[in-house]
Amino acid sequence: MPHQFDSPFSRRNILLGGAALAAASALPGCGQGQDQNQAEDGGQDQAQDRIDYDWMNPMDNLEAYFKLTNSLKDRDWVHGWYSGLVFGMLPNNTPDALFGLEGFGLGYTVRQENGAFASFWKEVGFYKDLRTNEIIETWDNPYTGETNKVMHIHNRMVKGVFGPNFRSQAPVGDQTGEMFFKFPNYRASDDPSNPFVLNWQTSGDQTSVWLDFRGVVPNLLDPEVWVRESTGELLPVCEMFEYVCDDDDLRNPSLDRVKHSGSWIRLAPWLPWQMMGRHEGRLFYRCTTRGLGSLDELPANILAYAEQNYPEYLVNELDEDMPSESSFEVYMKENEPAPT
Repeated sequence: MPHQFDSPFSRRNILLGGAALAAASALPGCGQGQDQNQAEDGGQDQAQDRIDYDWMNPMDNLEAYFKLTNSLKDRDWVHGWYSGLVFGMLPNNTPDALFGLEGFGLGYTVRQENGAFASFWKEVGFYKDLRTNEIIETWDNPYTGETNKVMHIHNRMVKGVFGPNFRSQAPVGDQTGEMFFKFPNYRASDDPSNPFVLNWQTSGDQTSVWLDFRGVVPNLLDPEVWVRESTGELLPVCEMFEYVCDDDDLRNPSLDRVKHSGSWIRLAPWLPWQMMGRHEGRLFYRCTTRGLGSLDELPANILAYAEQNYPEYLVNELDEDMPSESSFEVYMKENEPAPT
């Protein structure tokens, strides 16, 4: 990706790019001193002011999605948190909880001339002991009997552009090659233009949206070189995200962003630092996500660990010209192939 602006997906950008907090108040209601006619007129005015999104319109989908998950205002810094568990899945076995995962990200978007949104993000994630909830530096591997050195997530730049159409081939990272994936536009799957049409649902006063992708990407870690770290030539990955917000906030034209919470589910191969090689099985992630008002809302242990080990991720600074980097690229830069 020459400038990383051709891809509608940058993996964890989708998860963490959702950090948003409402920045303005709702539309004013009717005063108690108004008579019934004035109250009714006021209610009609408010109804007219509500945004009436067309969920089959790609541009309406883009506008609503980035209002919910980020901000419609250029370079408006937003912050997000996630926390959950990572399970190991072997064929014909029940999933085993392996370790916890908790982290955060921060970044912003910039609207493009064609109405697309360029997203810039950086992120960290820390693996944790299941019982103590403490951040771990080593992990006792129940599958191999070895003790593995943990490599926490730390990606300095995750970026991409979301436009009105999904691309059938989307590069993700300078070295990753072509990612082939199935689009999450379930309601418009028969449209060859692959429109950015997502699965929106409203229940009561809440609206939710899904953004999924199911893809296969060439593995940066050559299995002939990274014998113990690589799971093979291809990486099949499935990621499913859900965001939930207040419907009135989403449709309020005076708001650039809204509060949200959500979830992240991921199916993926073993991590390089687990040293599983071609061992059968894969990982299943289940996490809760939430937008933050600021990084001060992070749990004390997460904030303290970041301050000590990754202080650059606590500062609202990004180099937009920096290429995207995946966790696999970071692993290659910081490690040598393990002895076989």
